[in-house]
Amino acid sequence: MATKIRDYAKLAADIREAVGPDNIISAANCATRLRLVLKESPSAEVTQKISEMPAVIKVMENGGQYQIVIGTHAKDVYEEMAKLMGDTAGAEAAEVKQGLFNRIIAAMSAVFAPFIYILAAAGLVQGMLIIITHFAPAFAETGTYAVLSFISWTPFTFMPIMIAVTASRHFKCNTFIAMWCCMALTNPDWGSIAARIADGETIKFLGLPMAQTTYTSSVLPPLFLVLVLSYLERFLNKYVPDIAKALVVPFISAIVMVPLTILVIGPVSDAVAMGIANAYNFLANNVPAVAALLVGGIWQVFVIFGVHWGVTPMNVANFAKYGCDSFQAFQTCAVIAQAAACFGVVLKTKKKDMKSVALSAGLTGIFGITEPAIYGVTLRLKKPFVAGCIGGAIGALVISFFNTKYYVYAGLPGLLTTVNAMSDANPSSFTGMMIGVLATIIITIVLVQIIGCDEKEK
Repeated sequence: MATKIRDYAKLAADIREAVGPDNIISAANCATRLRLVLKESPSAEVTQKISEMPAVIKVMENGGQYQIVIGTHAKDVYEEMAKLMGDTAGAEAAEVKQGLFNRIIAAMSAVFAPFIYILAAAGLVQGMLIIITHFAPAFAETGTYAVLSFISWTPFTFMPIMIAVTASRHFKCNTFIAMWCCMALTNPDWGSIAARIADGETIKFLGLPMAQTTYTSSVLPPLFLVLVLSYLERFLNKYVPDIAKALVVPFISAIVMVPLTILVIGPVSDAVAMGIANAYNFLANNVPAVAALLVGGIWQVFVIFGVHWGVTPMNVANFAKYGCDSFQAFQTCAVIAQAAACFGVVLKTKKKDMKSVALSAGLTGIFGITEPAIYGVTLRLKKPFVAGCIGGAIGALVISFFNTKYYVYAGLPGLLTTVNAMSDANPSSFTGMMIGVLATIIITIVLVQIIGCDEKEK
């Protein structure tokens, strides 16, 4: 398990030196991992050396990335790594070919990870308001509620702009041009036009009818906008004379990309997101027990391989269209189960150092961050991880019987976000959530006591 460290600059320098300064193409981070894209995979000896560095929990290669699990200080290490890399990061990214799936996962991670804590914090504000108004309904009519409410919804309303910032960095295009295009999509004037189209009016752009798609709280439309923009911008930078680039490139980019998104990219990508969401919803609505067992049981396996960001567009699409989502409710049980498995290890193990590690990892898991729990305790000991998967599956199965859903988006589903299941329109939702969470914790801890953990593990 990682030790605490404050010299992030040294750790970043040691990692860079170990993999080779000229071997790093680009770097990014998510909540707990430093993600490197490398020209060549390091040897097993190098990987072992990095895994033994202070604060490093585990090293793996997946999704076309060399992933170094550090924990909650991954962002600090990334910032130091970025300083060392300077402006050369990503200069040769085109030379490395990745599979389509790996590129999608890498993009999702790079785009959503930087602002996931913003969404999580906004979700906590909404959860707080749900609790207060549940016990004091009159509070919803106050100015205080109105201010806190619009504060909590702002990151979701203007999510395309945050995506513009992170996606432009990942796809290597001008951030301010990307922001301009995405701000245009969230402009209230476009919302008014889309509403008129929804009411049956035909409005055309250069003779082409526009769709009624709106882009506040959307994910895939701004993401694909920036992707296409990156190609357009490179084309323009290649052929537009240097003396005119500063003005001509943003001018052409905006007048091409915004209408192109409204006419083609937006409707198509929005349909893709809704198609994925509808496929999951069909399963959840018709055989909720199966959906619950799958999500609650194997979600942490997706976390192990670092591909868990792929469900974000589906979650956001569900909240945007239906105002609720069952996936995150099931997901919460999977997260809590790994934290509970750590607490089970605390009760079971006779090793003082493992007790300390498991307690720390379990407390981190309460906040929705399970990598320290998985790599430092449960997966390391194997049996507790299996116990967590079983406990998460059973807990999710329990809440499926109560039609439990999340009514507020949770950036990092965990014990603190269970209030997101509260809804006056669905009173059984929160009750089911609590029963399911309790079942998850009890079953997981009991299983760990029964099947034990490998006391011979070094």
